[in-house]
Amino acid sequence: MPEHLGAWSASYELGIEDVDLQHRFFFNLINRLALELQQAKDMQYRTDLINELNAYAKFHFISEENMMRKARYPDFLQHKAQHVELIEQLSTKENMLFLTDGAAEAEAVTGFLSEWFLQHTRNVDRKFSHYLLGMKT
Repeated sequence: MPEHLGAWSASYELGIEDVDLQHRFFFNLINRLALELQQAKDMQYRTDLINELNAYAKFHFISEENMMRKARYPDFLQHKAQHVELIEQLSTKENMLFLTDGAAEAEAVTGFLSEWFLQHTRNVDRKFSHYLLGMKT
């Protein structure tokens, strides 16, 4: 059974339009990856799916970090460190997937991404949204 996030929930929204739109796309990408990695046998296609997710994650992180810099978010360095850690952990899991090409490794990648997305969005990103929205009131 693929490890996917299910349906989008309004509880994932932070009240920052750009971040919410990007999170929704990221969420959909993780779900698509979970299904496609289980079904696709073409290794190049699987590699391209992972590359698409990596490219989007990096884009999203840069976008979020730029908002944090502009707002002079005091926890910026800790937040950025979590982004770097995700990319590093994802790279390790991807390498295992490509080395073994197994279903267990595919589930490990998507399970990891799903858990990370939920934890990071609900906790770490929410702290930033409270800071940013508090500045605007």
